[in-house]
Amino acid sequence: MDFGLLSLPPEILAKIFSYITWNELVNVKLSARKFYFVTEKYLKDMQKPKLCRIKFLNGCFPDDYKDRIKITFSILITSANRIEDINEIEKELRLLPSELGQLNSFLQKVDLTLLNYLDFSLDNYTKVMQIFSDYFNNPNIMDSIHVDVTIFRKDPGNTLSFLQKIQKVKKLKLDLRFPYIKISRDFIIPVKNSLLELEIEESLNTAFINPRMINYFVENNPNLTSYYLCYEKFGPLKMVIETIAKAELSRRNNGCFHREIFIRIEYGTDEILFALIRYFYSEQFPYKSRYVQPGVILYKGKSKCPVCGEFDIIAIANY
Repeated sequence: MDFGLLSLPPEILAKIFSYITWNELVNVKLSARKFYFVTEKYLKDMQKPKLCRIKFLNGCFPDDYKDRIKITFSILITSANRIEDINEIEKELRLLPSELGQLNSFLQKVDLTLLNYLDFSLDNYTKVMQIFSDYFNNPNIMDSIHVDVTIFRKDPGNTLSFLQKIQKVKKLKLDLRFPYIKISRDFIIPVKNSLLELEIEESLNTAFINPRMINYFVENNPNLTSYYLCYEKFGPLKMVIETIAKAELSRRNNGCFHREIFIRIEYGTDEILFALIRYFYSEQFPYKSRYVQPGVILYKGKSKCPVCGEFDIIAIANY
């Protein structure tokens, strides 16, 4: 132990300790009683465990078969010499619905600024999302956000509030079951300049996705070229595909920016498939194709730019 350090005032020690990574700080706290009290007193200035992944899941688990919220998270571990690769350790926390207050305590003790992967798989326990939203700022571009939520006869406000905080992510996956719940047709998720891939799955009688939201995604994410769409009715699926296609071609109003986009689709019945084929090869669809595509690729068409002569290309395939 460095007895010179022990003679320093707590304010100076707190400043020194604030540069020590959280996993190394544990040893500092154990080395002297004074160091322990300094780190506790100035806890808000100390480095916290940095999470890179977190997943929220509710269900009954084999150990006691009680309905619980399971939180699985990965912490970044930095080596003492800061030269070796950063590693991860995975941990787990389980809470009863009556213990959700402990989620606040947990989130206060971790750092979410380097969070890269976020997953919600929740049936009605959307209070979890509301609590998490208070700590989530999305300052950096994340790799993936997955929201898989079921809501029956409940206010979707907690889910909507969280979705409105998403700003920077490469892959956004929405798997939503909000049957017969009315959502504003003006609602958007404000992701800008980051989205590469968008996946949407809506259950029967869920009407969350709207044309304004799709237009926003396309117009504000120039590198968004991959889509996955899953619907059980023709109408909503047609609306999303048509909105994507028209929004892509409207880019010409802002200069020549041409590319190929790929849409994978999943549908409930052969009747929907036949309706889609008729639509793709009709005058309504803004892209044009001379030949019906057999097999996995349902449609591949193009649209020639009247300014530069380059082509915008779209491919639509069975999932």
